[in-house]
Amino acid sequence: MKDIYFAENLTRFREAKKLTKDELAKRIGVSGAMVGLWESKKNEPRMGKVQLIAEVLDVDVDELLFSQPPVDHTNNLSEIKQRGIKALMSIPDDELELLVALLEKHAKK
Repeated sequence: MKDIYFAENLTRFREAKKLTKDELAKRIGVSGAMVGLWESKKNEPRMGKVQLIAEVLDVDVDELLFSQPPVDHTNNLSEIKQRGIKALMSIPDDELELLVALLEKHAKK
């Protein structure tokens, strides 16, 4: 039997769509608190709600239920490196290219 990653995927796909718990909840006819219960694994939705959630988040039901979330390797990094990675993720690609070139030049020294 496949492992189920619904709670983790619900959070990941909801945040990727930039939806709050309340916004998602309104679209599928539940409360934001209920979405919070699903994301914290304290409750599970019925299959009909899973299908609605998948539609709103624009993913397949199988992907929502069974796709294994990416491993977060930043937990093993120092705080400053974690902050640096978060900052880098917010920089537009064209500006990031300049910063990467500078970092690579510095690393070669």
